[in-house]
Amino acid sequence: MHTPFLRRATFAAFITASLYVAAPLHAQNPTEWSTESRTILAFRVDPDALRARLPAGWESAPSTAPASAGANLNVTVMDRTIVLDGQGKPLRTGTSRYAVLTVPARNAAGVTNNIVIGGISPDGAGAYGVYVPATTAHLERTVTGDRDQQARVQETWDFAAQSGERISVRIVYQRGAVTKSHADTVVRSAIHPEFQRTYHIDQAADVVRGVGIPDRVERLEVVVSGSALASLFDGSQRVVSISAVPYYVRDITIP
Repeated sequence: MHTPFLRRATFAAFITASLYVAAPLHAQNPTEWSTESRTILAFRVDPDALRARLPAGWESAPSTAPASAGANLNVTVMDRTIVLDGQGKPLRTGTSRYAVLTVPARNAAGVTNNIVIGGISPDGAGAYGVYVPATTAHLERTVTGDRDQQARVQETWDFAAQSGERISVRIVYQRGAVTKSHADTVVRSAIHPEFQRTYHIDQAADVVRGVGIPDRVERLEVVVSGSALASLFDGSQRVVSISAVPYYVRDITIP
């Protein structure tokens, strides 16, 4: 449903508030640097099913940002164009594509972090130990534009694992004005919540669908299946917002 146009600046808080939480900066050791493009789908899923995926002492903290209000799970598909290690050398092949599931969560002390609960990655379990190894991690993107007009984008993302997990996103949308932002945020593992990494992020994001903003998504098909994901995607899930992130650069550090 379309609503009257609101200024894009009104939604600058969406990306920062729903996806990233400012973290105190202490002495940190660099471990990774990357430049990427991403598509982020914010869902509202069954709170009970989500609770079972969080570590002890943590609870879901759904987004309160206007464009993603109520979203409690983010599915991010990413094209990592350049990936370097802490010494500035290519990490493995120096590029990769994967899908990750994160939950904005809060512990008893009131600390709010993103918790990585799963994903599909060609790099295996990954730093957080929760991804299933990908047998397929594929992206096709077509960008069509003329002169200084905003482009029309078609994306097909396919991720699959031998264990049966699958994440597939097919989306067509019209680009719009982006919101530039910086964030420093702590990300934790669902199975080892004591392990944390700090992301130092610069990005430009475009909310192409969200609460109270013009919907520029022309087509959307999302399939999430497999035993590790079925409890979260049982048919009751709802897409709350979609963000296209054509520019995303991050430094990752650890204490």
